[in-house]
Amino acid sequence: MKNNFWTNIFGWSSGKNDNLLRMLSRNTNQFWGKKDPTWIDTDKPYELYITIPELRTVINKRALMIASGIPKLCDLDGNEVEKHWFQDLINQPNPTQSWSDVIYSLAVNDGLFNNSFAYCPKRAFDLRNLLVPLPSNQIKIVGTGKYLDQIEVDGLIERFEFWYDTKKKENISVEDMIYLNTPDGINLLNPINRIDTLKFPLSNIMAQYNKRNVILENMGAIGILSSKKSDLGGSLPMTAEEREEIQRDWLRRSKDKLVLTEADVNWTPMSYPTKDLMLFDELTEDKMAIIDAYGLSYYLFSQGKGATFTNVKEGMRMSYQDTIIPETNQMYSTISHQLGLIKEGLYVKADFNHIPVLQSDKNAEASAMNLRADAVNKIINAGIDLDEDEKRSLLGL
Repeated sequence: MKNNFWTNIFGWSSGKNDNLLRMLSRNTNQFWGKKDPTWIDTDKPYELYITIPELRTVINKRALMIASGIPKLCDLDGNEVEKHWFQDLINQPNPTQSWSDVIYSLAVNDGLFNNSFAYCPKRAFDLRNLLVPLPSNQIKIVGTGKYLDQIEVDGLIERFEFWYDTKKKENISVEDMIYLNTPDGINLLNPINRIDTLKFPLSNIMAQYNKRNVILENMGAIGILSSKKSDLGGSLPMTAEEREEIQRDWLRRSKDKLVLTEADVNWTPMSYPTKDLMLFDELTEDKMAIIDAYGLSYYLFSQGKGATFTNVKEGMRMSYQDTIIPETNQMYSTISHQLGLIKEGLYVKADFNHIPVLQSDKNAEASAMNLRADAVNKIINAGIDLDEDEKRSLLGL
């Protein structure tokens, strides 16, 4: 054993105290002079997704809300198209998943990597009958090296490589892959993901869980029973018989039972209130940072203080209107372009009208329209002539 701080104090041992000295030496850097923060590795987002429940909860909630949209194939006039090969793809995208399962998987991958991929091979007569979401961390984008003056996807991307493992891979052509990403404002391909931005709050969450576990597992003695007897010379210790009797009585009793003794003793607690460490306050702030990064409302998730029904409903509505619906429509627009539906005069949209919190908005709009229509009728009945443009303006059209 090398000479260190502890051996300088206690001196070299004969071997009896080696375990104690090793333990103290191992923890030296942990308690003495450690000032640098410890940050998690964000290069493996899926591992963080599995490890940190707050991150997984937010990503899953967002993915579930995106997948709740009902796909509608429409022509450019907004009329729904019922007979088309894409309708067959919606009904059965692959042997094991429904359409909502596929969209859920794509949304989870987007939440972790800002990229999502789906294998959708083009068959004869430009038909497609298979849609399989692929794990983004096993896809490599091989670019052409060109960025300017490219008007087609294959001008930017040469091919995709799907790696089954570190040795086996399969090349996928550009026309057989659906590639979706959430832009970071800089990179056309492989945008920086949100997990990198959340490095600090995710690190703090891990540190809090570690600290709480250490407190629970290594809390030590909860207090001290000491003698209250004293004389002119000071306090008097317990006798060996009194100490042994108290210990035997303690071991005989179950949880929450009192220890009874005739000895005059004093109780000194050694515990420290966990709430005073403010671990849960910090956890709440870090969780809110994750929620904000994904554009959701804090009221959609469980809270220590609880939330009112009105807050939850308003948070759900705002999350759909401000984040979920725009992002889902952007996803479906990209799918429409990459599958060539736009060239056929068709597009895919997501319908969220069945969501209960959004139906109240529809009802409010209908009520407002009825009020405006009544107002227009009163104006006309009063003998005031209105042209069509004026009527439409008053109706809010």
